[in-house]
Amino acid sequence: MVDSSKGLRPQILIFTDLDGTLLDDQTYDFEPALPALRLIHSLKIPLILVSSKTRAEIEFLRNRLSLESPFIAENGGGIFFPATFRVPEDYPYERINGYKVLCIGRPIKEVLEKSSKLRESFDFRGFSEMPTEEIAAMTGLTLEQATLASRREFDEPIALRNPLEDREMFCRKASDLGLDCVHGGRFVHLSLGSNKGRAVEIVLEIYRQLRGPLFSVALGDSPNDIPMLKVADKAVLMKNRDGTHMKGLDHPDVVRADGGGPTAWNEVVLSILADLS
Repeated sequence: MVDSSKGLRPQILIFTDLDGTLLDDQTYDFEPALPALRLIHSLKIPLILVSSKTRAEIEFLRNRLSLESPFIAENGGGIFFPATFRVPEDYPYERINGYKVLCIGRPIKEVLEKSSKLRESFDFRGFSEMPTEEIAAMTGLTLEQATLASRREFDEPIALRNPLEDREMFCRKASDLGLDCVHGGRFVHLSLGSNKGRAVEIVLEIYRQLRGPLFSVALGDSPNDIPMLKVADKAVLMKNRDGTHMKGLDHPDVVRADGGGPTAWNEVVLSILADLS
């Protein structure tokens, strides 16, 4: 329970991963989460989407969810604030397609230049070289959605073609080249400087300047969510498809959801908001 006896009640912020968390990891549906989403909207709680998805993909989803809050794309590569959002002067931003953007990661061109050296040791394909039809077949996305997923700005999803090749070894080699490497639900993701945790920290800093005291909740299910979960006041671990919770998170206030996807997301968010009220 948030203690408001010593001053203003903290502003609640909710940060959420998408696939396997707010969205079903097979159908990408969020309808079972609508009761919690409606409550969040009625309470004017900023719901901040934090995903490996591209800006174009998140824009499509934000429109369907009627969200006006900032969002974090491509594993923390960029923070996108609406044009009307008052970003403090000490956070220099770029104006990109109607957004005020704080770029955390380096441009995708630099990521691809470095990752090309990994081909000496590994057989893989990245989204940058896949036709739309291949991305759709690998992800279950429609062709339209796959087109949006291909518009990478900071982060390259990688599919290792040899199932015997070790993701951990791949990431060690990538790290030797200066690349950041994280495991998502389906792919290994390569970037330069992108970090969900750092991006969430910056959003929290900005909201504190604008709104005062905060209480943050973060929900995720994959290793690439750990940096985000660590910096939130309350961390929610969603179950993976195999019915287990991700390991490796050290946090003083962890909730382990009873499932994964929008049904479990709905239940755990409603429960947390009831406790906070």
